[in-house]
Formats: sequence, C-alpha cells, structure tokens
Amino acid sequence: MIDTLNCKNRDHYRRFLKIKSLPQYRITGRECWFPDEYAAAVGVSACKRREKHCMQLGSHLFDYQRDIATMAIRKQKFAVFADCGLGKTFMLLEFARHARRVLDRSQSVLIVSPLMVVKQTLDEATRWYPDMQIEQVASKDLQEWTKRGVGIGITNYDALTDDVTQGSLGALILDESSMLKSHYGKWGQKCLELGSGLHWKLCCTGTPAPNDRIEYANHAVFLDHFPTVNAFLARFFVNRGQTDNRWELKPHALEPFYRALSHWALFLTNPATYGWKDNCGTLPPIRVHVDHVELTKEQEQLVRSISGKLVVTDLGGITSRSVMGQIAKGHYKGDDVPTLKFEYIKQLVDSEPGRATIIWCHYNDEQDKCSALFPDAANIDGGTSQDKRQALIEDFKAGRRKVLISKPRILGFGLNLQVATRQIFSGLQDSYEEYYQAVKRSNRIGSTEPLDVHIPVTEIERPMIETVLRKAAMVEHDTQEQERIFRTHGMGILEGSGAIGDV
Repeated sequence: MIDTLNCKNRDHYRRFLKIKSLPQYRITGRECWFPDEYAAAVGVSACKRREKHCMQLGSHLFDYQRDIATMAIRKQKFAVFADCGLGKTFMLLEFARHARRVLDRSQSVLIVSPLMVVKQTLDEATRWYPDMQIEQVASKDLQEWTKRGVGIGITNYDALTDDVTQGSLGALILDESSMLKSHYGKWGQKCLELGSGLHWKLCCTGTPAPNDRIEYANHAVFLDHFPTVNAFLARFFVNRGQTDNRWELKPHALEPFYRALSHWALFLTNPATYGWKDNCGTLPPIRVHVDHVELTKEQEQLVRSISGKLVVTDLGGITSRSVMGQIAKGHYKGDDVPTLKFEYIKQLVDSEPGRATIIWCHYNDEQDKCSALFPDAANIDGGTSQDKRQALIEDFKAGRRKVLISKPRILGFGLNLQVATRQIFSGLQDSYEEYYQAVKRSNRIGSTEPLDVHIPVTEIERPMIETVLRKAAMVEHDTQEQERIFRTHGMGILEGSGAIGDV
C-alpha cells in the first residue's frame, strides 16, 4: 500500500520510523510504499486481501507448523530454514495441497527432493493426508509429466536434466533446498529456470550456518526477491578479494540483513524461542569422541616424503589435504597402504554388536574396505539401485541389519535414521554442513537416546577434524544470535500484521 506522510506531523514521523524498520519498503518524496500485510504493524488500516480459497490445514499440526505453513501460503514465495526433525515435510505438503487448490486445473505442483527422501515424503503423505494424491515421477517421465499439468508430483534432483521444461508447472517446491548452494551449478540453474515466473514457490532446508550467509543468496534469487546472486551480495556484503571467505557482511549490516530476510524466510531451531509451545522437548545429547589411531610405519614414511617434515602441522590446500586423508585411510595413488584405522572401527563396532550403527565414509576404496569388514551390513554406494537402497534402509530401520555403511552425500540429507544410536566417521573433510547433516540423521526431534559420534583419526587428519568441530561450536553460538535478531525483526512484524495464528 502507499501512505503519504506530512513532514510537519509528529505522528507521521513516528509512522515513518516504523516503515523504515519493515523488511520491505520504498520511499519517494513524501510517499511511502510497503506491503499491505504490514499495515497493522505500521498503525494504518488496509483492506484485507480476499483469499481465493480458505486454508484448510491438517488438525495434526503443531502450533508452529500450522503458523509457518500459513505464513508460507500467504506469502506464496517463501523459505523455511528449520532444523532437522521439526516437520518441514508437513509444511511443504500443506503448501503443495493449498497451491493445487488455488491453481488452474491445467497447472501442476512439483516437489523436488533428494533421491532417498522421495519415498519418505510419500509415506508421510499417505499416513497424514490420505486424500492427497501425489504421483512419483521417474526421471525418464518428468518432461512428459510437466507438459500434462495433472495434480501433484514428486521427483528427485537427478531428474532435472537439460531437456526438462517448465511446461504447465504452477508451483515448485524444493525440499532440502541447500541443493541451491552451488548457484552456478547444474541443479541451481535448472531450479531457477523451472521456477521462473511462477507465483507459488517454497524452499525447505535445515538452518544454514550463520557464518555461511551467502547461501541465502541462492534462495533470494529463486524466490524472486533479488534479480541475481550478485545483486544480493552487493547489497549486504563487501568483496575482500581472497579465495576463501572473500564475501564478508558489511559493517553494521547484520540486523538490516536479517530484517530484509524476514519478509520471505523464517529460521527455526527451537519453537519456544518464538513463543510457540515447546512440542519438541529436549533433544538427547550428542557425545562426540575423537579417538586417536596410530600411524603405521609405511604411513609415516609416505607423509615425510610428501611433506618433508617429521610432524605435519599444516596440511596445506585442498589437494594436499585430500592426499593426506587418503593416506590415513590406507590408499595412495591407487595402491594400498597399511593402516590401523579399519581394525579400530571393527573393534569399536564389535564392542557392542547389537547396537545400530552408521559408518560414514568419504572415498570409494575406504567404503569397500569397511563393507568387507561387515559383510552383513547395509552397504549403499553410488552404484546401488534405488530399489536396493530402499530395501537396505528398511532392513536397517527394522533391525534386521545392525550396521549401515554409506557416504554423507548419498544418505546425509533428509532421511530419518533415528534407530542408530552410534555413528562412526571413518574420516572427515573440512565441510561442516556434511558433518552436521550426517549427524542429524540420528539426532532429531523424537530421538530418545543419546547419540555417540566416534571420529577415529590419525595425527595427519586431526587439523581437518579440529576445523569441523570448531565450526560446529561457532555455528551453535551464531544460531542463538541469529534467532534473537530474527525474533526481533521478523516475528514481531508478522505477529503485528496478523500473518500468523489466525487460521
């Protein structure tokens, strides 16, 4: 709406200050424009928008799930950054079925998820929304499906090939939308292309690391709040020119940054922070054990010959770190190197053989060695067929197999694997997100037992492990600050505008 202010009126000046605190506004002379939804927060009246269809949300939703789904539906282009296990699937299903009701019958709704999450989403829909029909769309059928424009479909990111066009899509929902992080990569560009011009778009993913705020740029562009990634960066960040962390948040821009995001996104790690009921309870603790594994003589000799040092304190760049990581796991230039790591993992698992355990690997040969130690394990790699993957995961959840072996990039996103109370990382790279997502497969809302995370490391891997754990501590601190700021500038405005809690 547009409000014209009187520069000599004290009440109008107070209104001007309120408008300046909104996530979105535009001032030209004495005219101020801002979205109608913020009229109540500013203190003026606006005609309430007439909904084409009343919202009909599920009665099983928690209060925060209901309110966030309502918010997303009213905004139509929205991002839900919610921690693992808080019910993002419910929210996206509510968004999908409402979008389907209001769209023309010739338009369709497409949900895109990681491959292993598709069945889990379909199971949730069958259980909680029995009248909601969702069609699983195979990669080979996606292009034809988008042309037909029938109902709600769900597919995986690998199906987004170059020949898939928007067709009759009316709504696009990205589950685990951190896939957009590579904004110049294949999936990111394809999602932007398919979503171009759509009025209904939703992103759902775990809370991004506050120290990786540039991740929000991809979401801002996909949701049409910024024309390009560079436009987003230019508004809030300064380019320092370094290779790593070259984009830094501008001085004094932290609160304006989150205030702007509050118009189209919501962060959630604890519903009680925002005044909702604490339906989730307290998560059991994550107990991290960094276990020392000795290097063999052969490993020591290789390390000395490569680094020229008796003790490695600096692993150097990505290539050097990768080489050291492979040596630690008993592999160098295609040859096996004696290592004590897998013997240690075997002893650790055998110490409690009845305990459900996930072993996370990084390299193929490393996973092959682990699977050889546990022939009855559910071993899932890149070559495992979809049907076989589902069968192995069901076996693990049902307790028919006590050990699951895979990689974070294969099973580390979206899946609910709470049955595991112990995880073992054969090794870690510098990626905090990879570590966090893998751990949260088993430590989620509803978990009842502590999760033991074992990281057996040699001295040449320790710098990488320390980097990841240091990032984890930073993120925990920054997330609390992030929610505080967002609570002040985001939810306060939304509560004042009646955007939540009145379904």
